[in-house]
Amino acid sequence: MTATATPAWELRAVTKRFPGVVANDAVDLSLRHGEIHGLLGENGCGKSTVIKSLMGVHQPEEGEILRDGAPVAITHPIAAREAGIAAVYQEFSLIPTLSVAENIYLGRLPRRHNRVDWAAMRDGARAALERLNVEIDPEAVVGDLSVAEQQLVEIAKAIAADATLLILDEPTTALGLDEIAELHRVLKGLVASGTAILYISHRLDEVVELVDCVTVLKDGRVVSTAAETPVTIEAIVHAMIGEVADHYPKQVHVAEETLLDVRDVRTADRVTGATFSVRRGEVFGLGGVLGSGRTEIARAIFGVDPLTGGEIRIAGTPVTFSSPADAVAAGVALVPENRKFDGLFFNFAGLQNVSIAKLRRLAGPGGHLVLGREREIVRELISMLAITPAAEERLVGLLSGGNQQKIVIARWLFAGAEVFLLDEPTQGIDVGAKVAVYQLINELTAAGKAVVLISSDHDELLAMSDRIGVVSQGRIVDIRAARDIAKTDLVRASAEEAA
Repeated sequence: MTATATPAWELRAVTKRFPGVVANDAVDLSLRHGEIHGLLGENGCGKSTVIKSLMGVHQPEEGEILRDGAPVAITHPIAAREAGIAAVYQEFSLIPTLSVAENIYLGRLPRRHNRVDWAAMRDGARAALERLNVEIDPEAVVGDLSVAEQQLVEIAKAIAADATLLILDEPTTALGLDEIAELHRVLKGLVASGTAILYISHRLDEVVELVDCVTVLKDGRVVSTAAETPVTIEAIVHAMIGEVADHYPKQVHVAEETLLDVRDVRTADRVTGATFSVRRGEVFGLGGVLGSGRTEIARAIFGVDPLTGGEIRIAGTPVTFSSPADAVAAGVALVPENRKFDGLFFNFAGLQNVSIAKLRRLAGPGGHLVLGREREIVRELISMLAITPAAEERLVGLLSGGNQQKIVIARWLFAGAEVFLLDEPTQGIDVGAKVAVYQLINELTAAGKAVVLISSDHDELLAMSDRIGVVSQGRIVDIRAARDIAKTDLVRASAEEAA
C-alpha cells in the first residue's frame, strides 16, 4: 500500500520539559498509513520522550497530536491504546506464565454473559497471528517461546487491538539474522495493509534496508526531517553526530607475542572444540549466526562454564579457571552481551561499579579500603575514557547505554586485565557512543592488550578486527585476515556449516 497524503498520526511543535531540560523542543513528526518511519538519534536526543508522549505517559506542555488530521488528547496509556496506538518495547510487556491468547487480550478480555469468552479470545488471537503469517499456538505458554516468537506475540497484541500506529523500540536487539528477516517480512506486510509504523533502532544497516523515511533528533530537536534525510548510513550519521572522519577508526597494533591461546576447548554448553590464538595488540573477531556458540566460547575462557576438554594458555602458561574470579586474577576480562543483567550493579554508582573488580588494590593498613585512593583512580579512568563526570556519583541505571558500556571497560582497566572479551560491545548504544567504543578498542590494543570481539554487526566485525574466526556449532571453522573476508563470506560460512 502506498503511503497516504494525510498523516495517520502527527506531532506538531510538541514540546516537553523536565526540571532543567527540554526533552522535546517543538518536534514535528508525520506518520502516514502504509509507511515505516525511522526515528533516529543518539541516546538522550529525545526519542523516548516522543514515544511516551504518543503513548500518553507524558503530557506535552506545548503543541498538539493529531489523528487523521484532527487533534486528539492522549491523557494516559489506556487512551493511547483506545485511540489505536500500540508500542513494542525492547523489554517486553508479556506475562510469561500466561498463554499467548491471554497475553494478546490482556486488559481487555472478551466477555459473554459477564464471563470471559475463552473461545472468542483464542479465535481472535489465532486471527491476529494468521495476519502476521506466523505459526504460534494461541494456547502456548509465553514463557516457553523464543525471544523472536515473544516479539511477534507483542505485535499480534497490536493487531488484535486494531492499532493504526505501531511503535517499535529497538526491536532486533536480541534477534539473529533469520529472525530479523522474519520480523521485517511481518512489518512490510503490516504497512501493505495500511498500518503506520514508527521504527527506532541503533542498527543503521537494518534501518536503511527497512524504512521508507527517517527523522533525526538531536538535543530534543528535529535536526533533519523525513524530507531532508536520504535513507543512507552516511547521511544519517552526518545528521546525528556531524562529520565523522571514519565511522570505524581502526588502528593496527598487532605484535608477535601470543597472549591468549585456546586449544580444542570444550564445555557442556555448546563449545565443541574451539581453537584459536590472539596476539598482543590484536583484535580477533568471532563471527557466526546467533546460537553458533560465540558467547559460550567467551564464557568458557572467562571461567563461567567449566571445561570438559582442551586447554587455555595466557602468555604461554596453561591456566585452569574454576570461576570468573580465577580468570580475573589471571588478567582476563569479560564485557558481557547483556550488561544490564550480567555486567553492572544497579544499586551502585559508577565509582563502585569500577572499583569492585579489584578491591584489594584499595586496601590500606589493617585491610581497610582507602576511599580517597578509590576516588582518585576511578576519576582518572572516567576522564581517560570520556565517561560523563556525573557517573562517579550517579547510579549506573541512570546513565546512557554508552556510558554504562564504558563503565564496564573501566572496571577491567582498574583490575589490570590483559585479555578483553568484548561480547556485542556496541549493542543498544548510539552512533557517537559506538565510535567512542571503537576508539577504546584502539587504545586497548595500543597498550598491548589482546581483544576478542564478538559482534552480530558484520560491518563492525569486519572493520574493527585484524583476524576473524567463523564460529559454527561451538568450534572455529575458518580463520582469515579481516581484509580477506567479505560480509557475504561471513554469512555463508557460518550458515553453511550450521546447516
